[in-house]
Formats: sequence, C-alpha cells, structure tokens
Amino acid sequence: MKIIVIPEDDLKRLERRFGPEVRRMGSWNSDGVFGYLSIPMGTVESAAEAVGQPGLPEAVSRLQEAREPAAAFLELVEAFGLDLIAQTKAAYSETSLLPPSTRPAASAKVATARVAAAA
Repeated sequence: MKIIVIPEDDLKRLERRFGPEVRRMGSWNSDGVFGYLSIPMGTVESAAEAVGQPGLPEAVSRLQEAREPAAAFLELVEAFGLDLIAQTKAAYSETSLLPPSTRPAASAKVATARVAAAA
C-alpha cells in the first residue's frame, strides 16, 4: 500500500495554517530524532471522493505517479484546505478503527507500491 509521508517540519507549517486537526490525518511516527505523519493513499482517495470538489479525485490519482507525493499532497491541502483535511481525518479514523483484515484496500496500482518521500 502506498503511503504519503509528511515530514514534521511540513506538518508544523500545515498546523500553523489549518490547526491541530492536520495531525489526525494519519499516524504519527518517530524514531526520537525524525518525526513524520504517514497517510495511506487509500485514505486520501476516500477523502477526495467525499469532498466532492471537481478535479480533486483526478488530482489525487496523479499523486500515485508523482515524483514527490508529499509535496503534491501538500499542494492539494493548500488548494482544498479544511474540507480535504476534515475528510482525510474522517477517512483515516474510519479505517484505523477496523481490524487489519477488514480494512479496505487501496486501488490495485496503489496496493503494489510503497513510497516514503521525505523532504
């Protein structure tokens, strides 16, 4: 499953602009030195559908091939703002509460790749 990795510095910038809810879009990971938020691509795809803005699902599908998925995702958050954040948080919360065996899989293209992009 493809993962979008948002480094802590980028997450802090989003948090200053949009508030603390950005930290609930995925799972927080840290090795004690480097921290990052990881967001499953399936969560972002579900959120894009739920927002219902023209062009957003297509933009999210382009994230799968993006050279820098984190940067592309940050651009989408800047463009679609609180709606995308709220729906990503809701989609993440919904799937993270399910047992792993019943979580919806991401699209076939996404399920075969794993990307960790850190700036």
